[in-house]
Amino acid sequence: MDDGMTAEDRWAQVGRPAKKYLGGSMNRVIRLASRPGEVRTTVEDDFHHFRVIVQHDEQRVLKAFSDARRSPYTLCPAAGARLSELVGKSLTTDLTALTREIDARNQCTHQFDLACLSVAMAARGEGQRRYHAVVHDSRDSFTLATLDRDDERVLEWEMDGETIVAPHPFAGRTIGSGFTGFVSRELEHEEAEAALVLRRAVFITSGRGISEWVDALPHAMITGGCWVQQPEQHRNALRNKGSTLDFTGRVDELTRNDEAWLDWAEPL
Repeated sequence: MDDGMTAEDRWAQVGRPAKKYLGGSMNRVIRLASRPGEVRTTVEDDFHHFRVIVQHDEQRVLKAFSDARRSPYTLCPAAGARLSELVGKSLTTDLTALTREIDARNQCTHQFDLACLSVAMAARGEGQRRYHAVVHDSRDSFTLATLDRDDERVLEWEMDGETIVAPHPFAGRTIGSGFTGFVSRELEHEEAEAALVLRRAVFITSGRGISEWVDALPHAMITGGCWVQQPEQHRNALRNKGSTLDFTGRVDELTRNDEAWLDWAEPL
């Protein structure tokens, strides 16, 4: 970051060995495009490729819908219909506002994330934004997670499991329970948004390297983490076998097929 210290210096400060990476990484790209009355947002990573449209009247959400291009389970596209819960919600740059009103566990986590980012983008006005999150593979529980926003490095977390080791003000905090409240209270909206985008990328990285095991499962497990993993419908969420990809060394492919759509040259 901006403290002049290398990752090795900071690991030494906390009594940890210098981080050694395996060479691979989980890459996640999110892109947003906003024009009067509408925001288009897309995400693509190892496990997902979703598109979301939020339409608004400059004050409130009028419509929110999605297109699941690649998803881990057959029921994920149907979860997109639950974005209708956003209709009537006020536009705000506070990314946590909607999560306080809507239970994200009864949404597709990733499509809902995109919708919340779209609402914040609509509140800011016209323009474009691109996030690129990278979470490096590691030999142990230590990892490095970075986030670039419009080609500028805005976050770099050194992590031990789910705990951020450095830098301030995140050092010592877990990305688990309580993290959303912390960023909502302590950070400006733009900083909070970036932190939540990187947090999601770190969470999903645990899926790397276990695709064969997950492909062997007939349907989603009951974890309660999202709509398809609730007891009521998990058996209907069949596994899309072979849907996990690895974009190490080919990051430029992420969201490449969304170019025309983000430019409104292609309908949803």
